[in-house]
Amino acid sequence: MIDLRSAAELLSSPNPFADGAAATYVHAELIDDAHMNNIGDAGNMLERYLFILQERHGAFGHVFNSMAKADGGVLFHCFAGKDRTGIIAAMLLSLAGVAPVDIAADYGETDLQLAGRYELWISEAPPDRREKFRDELRCPPERILGVLDFLETKWGGVAAYLEAAGMTPSDIDRLSAKLT
Repeated sequence: MIDLRSAAELLSSPNPFADGAAATYVHAELIDDAHMNNIGDAGNMLERYLFILQERHGAFGHVFNSMAKADGGVLFHCFAGKDRTGIIAAMLLSLAGVAPVDIAADYGETDLQLAGRYELWISEAPPDRREKFRDELRCPPERILGVLDFLETKWGGVAAYLEAAGMTPSDIDRLSAKLT
């Protein structure tokens, strides 16, 4: 089990599996508390995703190395299961050879699955912030396509990004083999 949440998120909501009794637990904060404060400076959610990819390169290496070395299946999660988890899922699907259009459709499905949670979170937001928050919560397919395009354009694809993040080619191959 890979927990992508920050240290502060863990303090407010500890992971019940952190003791390792039921599953191997890995805390791999995809965005640490120091960067969490800066992420809001990005203009939109795609820019936030790209900020995470650029600023937390090593964290992605840690997450994917943990997956490559795991015996059996891997569960990964963040708080809402759409942003950090969505980026990781998109990258895994890309490594598995899934077409970007299908990855984007999968990501877009998140809106349907989390619709009830969205409404609850929006209702709890200050009234003057609700419309912006509604937009931030959405998972339009073009957002994840922007991530995949960034990885392809800047790094030559997900595998090249992960190799630059510290994964060996053999660990990337091992992970890719698990996905097929």
